[in-house]
Amino acid sequence: MVDSLFEDDLVEEYIQWKKTNTNFSWWNYVNLRSDVDVALAFSKFYCPDIIIIDNCFLLKDKYNKSIYDSWRIKCSNKTDIEKMMNLYELEDFFHINQPLYNSNYSLKIRKLGEIIQYFWSLSFRERFKDREIIVDVFDQYGDNYVTVYEKVE
Repeated sequence: MVDSLFEDDLVEEYIQWKKTNTNFSWWNYVNLRSDVDVALAFSKFYCPDIIIIDNCFLLKDKYNKSIYDSWRIKCSNKTDIEKMMNLYELEDFFHINQPLYNSNYSLKIRKLGEIIQYFWSLSFRERFKDREIIVDVFDQYGDNYVTVYEKVE
């Protein structure tokens, strides 16, 4: 069981608010920084919709038919197709709204990867009980990635 997904001091702004109000909580922070639409969107982010095409386990929001057709030609098996189709650079999830300077940005991205891996694994295990779905988070050449694929025997 996970006690805490990350240390509070990872988010400097939260700590600043907490220093001025000792009763300030993560729920207060979410209320301050977001709204119900974003909260709903995050439910799709942490529990993504899946489509199954040719028995391939694919992230719906990442799916593109022409890219899929291309990987189907290039890859010799379904696992490789899934790994490539579901591959996403973690930094790209929030590159639009990232402040110019953030002292611990790399650590936050790595922690985000661990959290995505945790929630996606739970979600897929619960929703797809008959499939063994692997959520892989890894670093390559200094960039952090996530991908999803089905383990096949």
